[in-house]
Amino acid sequence: MKTISYYLTIICILLFAITAANAQTEALEKGLNAITKESSQAQLEFLSSDWMEGRATGEKGEFIAGDYLASMLQFLGVNPAGDKEWTQPNRKQRWSGIRSEEYTSYFQNIYMTRFKDNSSELSISFDKSDVEYTFNENTHYSVSDYPVNIKASADLVFVGYGFVDEKNGYNDFKGVDVENKIILRLRGFPGHKDTNSLGYKKFHQDTRYWSYYLEREKDKYALKNGAVGIIEVLESDITKYWALEKDFEKVSQQEAPRSPIYEHKLVLPSDTLKEELLHIYPSKSIVNKIVETQNIDFDTFEKTVASKIKPQSAALKGVQINIDYKVETEIIKARNVLGVIEGENKDEIVVIGGHYDHLGAADGFVWNGADDNASGTIGVWMLAKAFKASGITPRKTIVFAAWTGEEKGLLGSEYFADHPFGDNINNIKFYVNFDMISKDSEDDTLKNQARMTYTSSLTDLEELTKKNIEKYNLNLDLSYRSSEKPRGGSDHSSFSAKDVPIMYFMAGFPITYHTQEDQTSDINWDKMVDIIKLSYLNLWNIVNEE
Repeated sequence: MKTISYYLTIICILLFAITAANAQTEALEKGLNAITKESSQAQLEFLSSDWMEGRATGEKGEFIAGDYLASMLQFLGVNPAGDKEWTQPNRKQRWSGIRSEEYTSYFQNIYMTRFKDNSSELSISFDKSDVEYTFNENTHYSVSDYPVNIKASADLVFVGYGFVDEKNGYNDFKGVDVENKIILRLRGFPGHKDTNSLGYKKFHQDTRYWSYYLEREKDKYALKNGAVGIIEVLESDITKYWALEKDFEKVSQQEAPRSPIYEHKLVLPSDTLKEELLHIYPSKSIVNKIVETQNIDFDTFEKTVASKIKPQSAALKGVQINIDYKVETEIIKARNVLGVIEGENKDEIVVIGGHYDHLGAADGFVWNGADDNASGTIGVWMLAKAFKASGITPRKTIVFAAWTGEEKGLLGSEYFADHPFGDNINNIKFYVNFDMISKDSEDDTLKNQARMTYTSSLTDLEELTKKNIEKYNLNLDLSYRSSEKPRGGSDHSSFSAKDVPIMYFMAGFPITYHTQEDQTSDINWDKMVDIIKLSYLNLWNIVNEE
């Protein structure tokens, strides 16, 4: 027989559960209401103003932007999550007994190598001739940036496309020795010019960015097989490109100059001398001089290999390439901006990030980067505001990040992934990325389209997203893309490469992308706010569930 006390206990448990659920709902709503157009606009317009000078990595404008972002985190009451640093008392303070004290800053400092100027000399010699041909840079050839001075004399090996597909048993390096050699390589893959060819049907992958990653994979196999450099045979007339480069300022006197971001390469520091390939891009005159001594016809080769799927790689007898490359470099400092809301579980971390760097300024022109990516940065900061406004401690710890160096190769997020908050990448359970969340593509007539990319193992995420869009009446027509390890040219790639599940939002691809016209005048504020709200609603479940 159940007593009155039994029923009272049940009632108390139910009341407690209802009260807890109501408190959670109230907290969620407080955070959601903190995400406003006015607050987003106020921060974004300042971050993308001319005073930021285009926020180029490691430059004055980016340091100003970083200080501003750090001050906003402090204003919101979000704790710093950057490097340990020491206070610097002045002489009077030291005399009075005040000593340096360690503290946590809002900045993760990164020391990068910047390439300033380089020069090179290239020559080719043939066994059957006493003549050595010497060529001029940017008249007959150009070279990629290389981290150190290098001088090499090497034999030349033709490797076709330098393409490897282990699954289908194709390998352009099979049967040839490229150890300490320079390879002669074509762009593309067997059959890439003929969609009806056996090669195209066998090797082509109809996935986003595949052509980009194809060339990177080819470089990987060239390095793996010991090559020191590549002579890249291009179909386009590269001499025309050099002329345009030289006369660019003359050609564009009535327009803006090219962004200075393209003038200098940046790389992350390393404890070892990183193995890289020296890429040589020759004029057709150099290529023709090489192949006239060999039994090679590129057109015949491409048609044959497209149909027969059989490599035709071979050492080029009697040809030696001599390259003398010199480079000037310097060390610069750049910073990620990091804040944290500690959760009940400090070993389960969710990171929310977006890059705050852009293309800089030159000759009175500023690449403001309002959409790319002041919008994404402010999206992160609005989520910090929302989670603080909720008034509760989340179950998981949340790190808010503004990345540097994205435009130079995802450098800031890559550095963080190698040196994560908490010092253990396995503790980072989820990453959210914002990049360009405020503008419309040209074909977005209803001005509500956006894209969500996510890790396919998160099987419930798309359903949760659709439910939140409907429940909270968000005006978003979302397309969904999932893959095992989402890749691409934004900072989520640094995390998916470490097997961290991701969610990535992008609003559109506007015509103002990477131009001086990427300003606030055409921002779709309502769409931006709805994307941030949707992210907050999704994250509420993720950071508060067991």
